[in-house]
Amino acid sequence: MANLVEYLKVPSKQYSPMPFWFWNDELSENEIERQMLEMKNKGVEGFVIHPRKGLPKSIPYLSDIYFKYVRFAVSKAKELDMKVVLYDEAMYPSGSCHGEVVRSDAGLASMCLMRTTDNCTSKENTIIAKVTEDGRDVSYVMAPSGGTIRGVHDNEDDGEPYAPKSADLLNPKAVAMFIELTHEKYYKELKDYFGSTVIAFFTDEPNILGRCVEDDVIPWSSGIYEEYIEAGGNKDNLKSLFEKEGRDYQIYKKVIYERLSKAYYKQLERWCVSHNVALTGHPEKSTDIGYLKYFQIPCQDIVWRYVEPEDGHAIEGEHSTMGKCSSDSARHRGVIRNGNECFGCCGRKSDPKIFTQDDMRWYLNWLFVRGVNMIYPHAFYYSIRDGRGDERPPEVGMHNPFWPQYRKLSDYIKRMCYLNTESVNMARVAIICSEEMLSWKLAKPLYTNQIEFNYLERELLDSCNVDHGKLGIAKQEYTVVVSDIKEYEDLTDDQKTVLHDFERSGGRLIIADEDSISGALKSEDVNGDRELRTRWYIDEIRKNSDPDFEFEGDVYDLRFSHLKKDEYEYIFLSNEGLKTIDITISKGISKINKIWDPYTNICIEQAWDKVITIRPYELLVGIING
Repeated sequence: MANLVEYLKVPSKQYSPMPFWFWNDELSENEIERQMLEMKNKGVEGFVIHPRKGLPKSIPYLSDIYFKYVRFAVSKAKELDMKVVLYDEAMYPSGSCHGEVVRSDAGLASMCLMRTTDNCTSKENTIIAKVTEDGRDVSYVMAPSGGTIRGVHDNEDDGEPYAPKSADLLNPKAVAMFIELTHEKYYKELKDYFGSTVIAFFTDEPNILGRCVEDDVIPWSSGIYEEYIEAGGNKDNLKSLFEKEGRDYQIYKKVIYERLSKAYYKQLERWCVSHNVALTGHPEKSTDIGYLKYFQIPCQDIVWRYVEPEDGHAIEGEHSTMGKCSSDSARHRGVIRNGNECFGCCGRKSDPKIFTQDDMRWYLNWLFVRGVNMIYPHAFYYSIRDGRGDERPPEVGMHNPFWPQYRKLSDYIKRMCYLNTESVNMARVAIICSEEMLSWKLAKPLYTNQIEFNYLERELLDSCNVDHGKLGIAKQEYTVVVSDIKEYEDLTDDQKTVLHDFERSGGRLIIADEDSISGALKSEDVNGDRELRTRWYIDEIRKNSDPDFEFEGDVYDLRFSHLKKDEYEYIFLSNEGLKTIDITISKGISKINKIWDPYTNICIEQAWDKVITIRPYELLVGIING
């Protein structure tokens, strides 16, 4: 067996970061080549061509002159043995082809349902229902949402006069038009590179309504009303859809989910697979795990410091689930790679342009310990001239002060992505989730107690096998399954049967109230305070999962993962806080052969069998064998 540390001294280029390369100024072949050589020299072996605000009108999106530069960049990438991901919009959210879908047919604009007491009939509007509510006549009207996207040229940003119109992503015809105008054009120009140099299309947070829409409307499209009624929705209770509560609202959400899945994601997946490239990118919400099944490289995105080392945001709130969202979807569906579009608007609070190597390492470690194995840095700016660097900073590439040291970062990314690829994390705990909701409250005490877990989509329960107290799916086996009580009540009878078969076979099913972390249905003897209930929760999980490793010391900010890959076995130990921590391994220490720092590629010389010191921004790897 090869020595793992020596093997990764020169890491494989296939695990390279794939930065968003913002084409945001006048382009030239000389400058494109210069920047590509800069990337190559720093160990960046690929990129995403991202048309961006600042692209001059002299280079219209998808025009002949635009494709002149795209063809040059792709042909040069082939020459340099680099990979290219094509971004499918100008600029985002995806789905409108820079407004061309709506320009080609105004009837394909994004639609909404509005609730009004006014007479708002017009040729663009359709009255869905008229009812009496609280003594008033109310009309429910389908109308254009007025939504837009952020464009790439002058006066095309949010609220500006020429912001491109967003398309109706719930309408299969609109999405087919988007594919014809965008993907087919790229294929016509670059088909000789598809499946070799061009490896994927990136779709970015498709938004049904579009941006800059009034708050008092909801997503809609032709046929949605009929599908809502057919699914059991109450035609006399459309008001609840706007109040966002109750059974009818849940039915509506399911209808929208199914329509967007079929109209948008499924069409994109079919086109990409048939053209020998992967569908990559991410849905609109951090918890949208259900849509990821259509991606060959499922992703999420860290943006706006929704996740950060301060204020508990690393393990609290819906955004804290996004790292596991993409990696667990991939694990359970047998998908090799999963990614994250990271660092966008994650600069320092004091100055959003400031983003250091340590800042990048913190975000990378946050992703790696959660299983992400493909990094899309946001972003390398083609130009920072005339304020271009002020658009969604920080710049994390050639214009950043740490660029001369970037090779160290790119090698680190490659090493960690290799370790996370085609490996199995040894989690024995699964948390049941829906297609759009992952419980961070059930997960938080597991993080702070170094209990590894995975989110398991409820729709996958039918694909699981039960055997002697284990719930198996893909390469994972769970001895403990946790479900929030509300999530459990929403399961189908067949899904509940799987869980109860698991329990009868010897597995541990914990049905908990996520707001109190209590085992309400299983532990009537526990009625103390939150701390007591949380302690019971952790003790029950440990007792029934028998973890291989346990830790003592400054463990609150310690994050942990235990993985096997081929003949190798190792653990990740990451300090997610901003203070140095000292820990000891209270269980499993005899398994560790060495402690390795994959950032410096140096084995740690310390009495690590007694105390391990982990500094802020640091992730260490404990080598079990290899």
